[in-house]
Amino acid sequence: MTKFLFFVFALNLMIISISSGQQNNSFDQLQQLGGVWKTEIKGKTIYERWTKISDNELSGKSYMLKNNDTIVFEATRIVNINNELYYIARVRNQNQGQEVSFKLVSSSNKTFVFENPDHDFPQRVAYQFTATDSLHAWIDGNQAGKFSKEDYYYKRDQ
Repeated sequence: MTKFLFFVFALNLMIISISSGQQNNSFDQLQQLGGVWKTEIKGKTIYERWTKISDNELSGKSYMLKNNDTIVFEATRIVNINNELYYIARVRNQNQGQEVSFKLVSSSNKTFVFENPDHDFPQRVAYQFTATDSLHAWIDGNQAGKFSKEDYYYKRDQ
C-alpha cells in the first residue's frame, strides 16, 4: 500500500511539473507579442502594444490614433497565476469596467487559445503567430444564440 501511495504521489508531482513547464513554455512563447502590432479594420487602423512587465506578466493595450489623440479601448494582461496562464481584459464601456479573465486551454503550433465559457461574448480569445512579423488574433463564441467570430490580422509595426 505504501508503494502504491508513493507511486500516486510521484505521478501527481510529475503531472504538476509537466503542466507547470508547459505553462512556463507558453508564457515564454507569448513574449513574442512584445512590441506594436497594426491592422486595418473597416477603414480604421488599430494597434495592439504589448510590454513585458515581469517574468509572470505581459501588459497590452488596443488603441486607435485620432488626430493627435490615442484612444485606448481595451487594456489586457497575460498573467501566470499559480502556474496557469490567463488573458485578462478590461474593455471600455463593457462589463461595468471590470476585468474579465480567460484561461489558457490550448497551446500548440504557435496558437494560444484562452477560454471563459461563462462570459457573454466572446468565450474564446486566440493568438496565432503565423510568421515573425505576422499575427492572427480572433475572438469567438455564441452571441445571441449564434456562433460569431471576429478575425484580426496584424503585422508587426515596431
